[in-house]
Amino acid sequence: LWSFYFVGGLVGIYMENLIPGPPTRALLVPAFFTGSLGLFYMAFRQLLKEHFKKLEKDRFEADLKEAQEAIAHMGSRLHSLESGNNDGLVVELDEEMGHMIEALHEVEADFDNLCRQHSRDSKDPVRRNTV
Repeated sequence: LWSFYFVGGLVGIYMENLIPGPPTRALLVPAFFTGSLGLFYMAFRQLLKEHFKKLEKDRFEADLKEAQEAIAHMGSRLHSLESGNNDGLVVELDEEMGHMIEALHEVEADFDNLCRQHSRDSKDPVRRNTV
């Protein structure tokens, strides 16, 4: 932070000597820079926001798919163990797998509902101004 403050001071001194006229004209440089960044942010805020939400949703879906694949793989291994002497253990583990899959489906449904609700809220101008 201090380095940016120092660099800004040096640029300000350079601009004061470079720009002809009163020294206050050198303040036009940081004002232009700040104004340009503000306009850029205002113009692309919603686009960037949607892009980051899409990235987060894609990451969540990839994680969820990976977890479902791991559970499905474990389920296939459990079914192959059913031929052994550990019938009680296999049945308990199979039931637990069913509960985990149900929980994952509930999480996915909750996430989809949350995304739909947020998209409705962002389209409603009354709610968007109060948030």
